[in-house]
Amino acid sequence: MSIEFAKLIGGFIHWLMHGCKTNLQDELEGNFDATWGETYDTENYIIGVIAVVIILGTIIWLIF
Repeated sequence: MSIEFAKLIGGFIHWLMHGCKTNLQDELEGNFDATWGETYDTENYIIGVIAVVIILGTIIWLIF
C-alpha cells in the first residue's frame, strides 16, 4: 500500500467526518492544524491505513 494512497483515503474520510464542510483539496493536502496526531498528514495516513485494513478484512471475510 502506497503512503500517498493511504493519505488520500484518509483525507477523504477525514473530510467526510467533518461533514463535507471543509475544502476537500485542503483536507487532502493536509492544510489544517492537527488535533490528535503530530501533523495533519499523519492523521490522514493513520485514518487511511485503518480504512484500508477494514475494507480488505471485509472483502476477505466475504470471499472466504
